[in-house]
Amino acid sequence: MDELTTALELATEEELRQITQILFQPRFNPLDYWKTPPPLEIESQDWHSWINSVDHRFRYLAADGMTVLRGNTQELSYRQILIQVCLFLKIPYSQDMTTTDLEAEIFLRLVEKTWDKLPKKEKRSLKGKIIRSLSVSNPPEPLPLVIQNDPIKMLLKGSGIVAINSILKPWLLKHIAKQFALHFATYQAAKTALIKGGTATAIGLQSKFAMQMAKQGMKTAAVRYGATRAVLSCIGPLMWGWFIADLGWKAISTNYTRIVPIIFTLAQIRLTRDLGF
Repeated sequence: MDELTTALELATEEELRQITQILFQPRFNPLDYWKTPPPLEIESQDWHSWINSVDHRFRYLAADGMTVLRGNTQELSYRQILIQVCLFLKIPYSQDMTTTDLEAEIFLRLVEKTWDKLPKKEKRSLKGKIIRSLSVSNPPEPLPLVIQNDPIKMLLKGSGIVAINSILKPWLLKHIAKQFALHFATYQAAKTALIKGGTATAIGLQSKFAMQMAKQGMKTAAVRYGATRAVLSCIGPLMWGWFIADLGWKAISTNYTRIVPIIFTLAQIRLTRDLGF
């Protein structure tokens, strides 16, 4: 079974609904308003059909223009998509890596970008939580001292390539993924409680950080679209023919602003669910 399908089957109903919103919600692609069914219609299907629709839509958005024109989008494997995203994000990879390893590398790159933007106080807090979590866990083999002292630097910055072997790295990645999800979900729940003036319970914690990243990706796309509109207001009538042709091609080319957040979400679901999160 394809790794995309296995991850989708691990998702909760809430997570699958949020994934559906990202993939099917109409945006700036003209085709979104033509043949794409609304998210509510997709969500009303039985579980198997729902997952199948999400699977098909993801592969369609991940395909390049020529693949779409040939009608071969469903022949695109999840592994091919991940390699394509690694090239797009300039993430080093090897053909010997498994599909889930490729997925984890993309997840790590996005977590690294998030970590770099965190305030120092929040970094210290999250680092402390991860160290405490590791101290009470049962690793598959003894943790090197450098990992015990600074596990995030070892994993995210690549400085621990010698210290972290192929057995220890997946285990460490799962724990760090779990603590990142808990940290951001707890922060979001506390923020919600303050806004509402009441007590918020952290329901569905495993999805909060993933969806926060997804929404950030959509905000970035909106900003870029706004900049594009500003440029278009200055072009002359002779440029519209080129613009329409270019827009038509982009409508069927790889939609990274949708598929990258989904890959992040699927990676987090796989990592945290394997820990019984």
